[in-house]
Amino acid sequence: MTATDRILKVVEPIVYGQRVVALLVLLALTVFFGWKASQTQVDAGFDKSIPLEHPYMKTLKQYQGDFGGGNTVLVALIQENGDIYNGEFLGALKQVTDEVFFLPGVDRSRVSSLFTPDVRFTEVVEGGFAGGNVIPAEYAPTEEMFNLVRQNVGKAGIIGRYVTNDQSGAMVFAELLETDPVTGEKLDYREVAKNLEQIRQQFETENINIHIVGFAKVIGDVTDAAAEVVFFFALALLMTAVLLWVYTASFKLSMVVLVCSLVAVIWEFGLLTVAGFGLDPFAILIPFLVLSVSTSHGVQYVNAWVGEVDKGAEPFEASLETFRRLAIPGTTALITDVAGFATIYLIPIDIIREMSINAAFGMLAIIITNKVLAPIWLTYIRIKDIESFREKQLRREHAGDGLWRFLAKITRPVPAMVTLIICALLLGWSLWKYGDLQVGDSQEGVPELRPDSRYNRDSHAIVSNFSIGVDILKVIAEAPPESCIQYEVMEEIDRFSWHMANTDGVNSTISLPQVAKVVNGQFNEGTPKFQVLQRNQFILVQAITPIPTSSGLLNPDCSAMAVLIFTEDHRAETISRIVERVKAFNEQDAQHVNYALATGNVGVMAATNEVVKAQELQVVGYVYLVILVFMWLSFRSVCGVLCVVLPLSLVSSLAYAVMAVMGIGLKVATLPVVALAVGIGVDYGIYIYSTLVDGLGKGRSLEEAFYDTLHKTGKAVIFTGIALGGSVSTWLMSDLQFQADMGVLLVFMFTANMFGAILVMPALARYLVKHETFAHRASE
Repeated sequence: MTATDRILKVVEPIVYGQRVVALLVLLALTVFFGWKASQTQVDAGFDKSIPLEHPYMKTLKQYQGDFGGGNTVLVALIQENGDIYNGEFLGALKQVTDEVFFLPGVDRSRVSSLFTPDVRFTEVVEGGFAGGNVIPAEYAPTEEMFNLVRQNVGKAGIIGRYVTNDQSGAMVFAELLETDPVTGEKLDYREVAKNLEQIRQQFETENINIHIVGFAKVIGDVTDAAAEVVFFFALALLMTAVLLWVYTASFKLSMVVLVCSLVAVIWEFGLLTVAGFGLDPFAILIPFLVLSVSTSHGVQYVNAWVGEVDKGAEPFEASLETFRRLAIPGTTALITDVAGFATIYLIPIDIIREMSINAAFGMLAIIITNKVLAPIWLTYIRIKDIESFREKQLRREHAGDGLWRFLAKITRPVPAMVTLIICALLLGWSLWKYGDLQVGDSQEGVPELRPDSRYNRDSHAIVSNFSIGVDILKVIAEAPPESCIQYEVMEEIDRFSWHMANTDGVNSTISLPQVAKVVNGQFNEGTPKFQVLQRNQFILVQAITPIPTSSGLLNPDCSAMAVLIFTEDHRAETISRIVERVKAFNEQDAQHVNYALATGNVGVMAATNEVVKAQELQVVGYVYLVILVFMWLSFRSVCGVLCVVLPLSLVSSLAYAVMAVMGIGLKVATLPVVALAVGIGVDYGIYIYSTLVDGLGKGRSLEEAFYDTLHKTGKAVIFTGIALGGSVSTWLMSDLQFQADMGVLLVFMFTANMFGAILVMPALARYLVKHETFAHRASE
């Protein structure tokens, strides 16, 4: 008795011996998980989207209280005509500042605009200095006040930062806390985004446009598209249902597949809620992946059941025979999926770890719904006109017979060799294109949204009108306490600032020495030639004293000073170039200071990109290692392992090439796609190869065995690839760019894995599988 027989001997009585009890238990569990699934919340978070264990993020957390973090919100008001010095605009700016100040989750100590007291000016006057808030506390909308504000803006040197370069607009800055300081609860980013949108609706006029950017707004825009995501999910369900009906020629059988798949998705959401997780907006791939894998297994099972019924078996016997043939290979494929998905948990970013857990829950649910629920349900299925049904199935078999005969010829030496040569060329091309794959964003704006989305138009407006743009990298200059009054330290930081300002991709820099030089000039009657760093320590003290810690340039004991680097964009190549220049300066030129990377939103992106780059091949390697182990346990044959895994690896390599060609960057939202979508290819491979080996074991030639395999499981694989690829292609119409990108990748991987199983695997079998071994076993 084989291991498979021993397992089936234990499992069969459980599944088929107490069918009614099993159905009632499954129904109760489905109701429970459905209730839990109804409580699933959208769970977005800034901290869980970043690699908190990365050195850059440790720096961010260490200095967050002094220099802020990377979770910023920018609200820019820009006039269509005229400058900002009028009652309408300044009134709107004041109201927007107040509204932002009282938003839930806002760090009120870090709200800044022309109307906040941290934005000040200093000027040299007869007898000393004069200074104050850029907009006085006694502000009133008069011409005299407008002229005063205009003068103060010029004196403060904030044009390009707080005021647009042409003085037609102004900015409100704010930082968000991960925990709402009032309620103590986790910040609801959807609520913040909703409030920001209300601010826009309330204060935007024909003459004043309001542009809003920040992580919270991205989450809000993605979440707002949730209804669209549900629509595409429903559309995919409808398309799959229709195609299943056409394929099975039976509404009942199509519903078995579809309902079991939906139950698996319900269980997935229920398990997710029971485990204390929500659904992140960037994890919308997972439910559809669960639906797809479940559909794939369901089609195989129903297809085999129909084959048994065609032979004259009753529904119960047909289900039992199908269970004996497919339960072990199918469960092995799903366990392989679970283990493979679990490996992406190794990536130290919480959102990806949640995706890993989510996918594993889904695969575990499919094991129950497709290997227990579907077999039991099929024992109760009755075909009304069984003879007509069998005749219809027979006609369908004959209709496809010519295609199966043609495809079976690929096992012949010449077609097999041609196929493998083409695969080798494709592999070479994919490896060549892999060098073009960007780690991180490959375009301006936020790649999760369409280039013409409101958010990306807002981002472009801010970048076009302000010198600072929307992207900032903060490098923390670490030194002993009181270092800001040490000339050697300040001079080195000044050189570093100049060095970075002259780096390609940097708009401008701001640092403590730069501001201190301006202050020193003011102490010398505003003479430009005195805008230098003085070696005399007492003069340095004089220049530093007027600069408050609220400027974000120094901490209270001067042991850390921030260098603000405003970048032109946040493309991966831009970030990498700037970060490398920082590291190079720190290694080669730093003597008195350690330049610690990094805070600011670009610092977060730099850390994420580095983690993704470091983990990408490692994680995919772990996924394939798990697959190799399970394939070996399944087939106990190196040839079998290679026949399944080599087509999978080719498709994965080609998927990276497709990403490079289409400009899809490898980042948190896309990294799991290639690893997760491997699961569908494993299913294809195991079903095809196990049936092929079964045919060879009966003494058939490779061509005849593969012809029989195409009849039994190959047609189901082809249908699944076409059906899933067709249904997910609707994602290309989504308003969410990242959903459209994932749609492209999934369409490719569903169809490419299908071709891999149908064309590449038999070609490999021609040269790898020892046919005489199977023939010898058959003769015994």
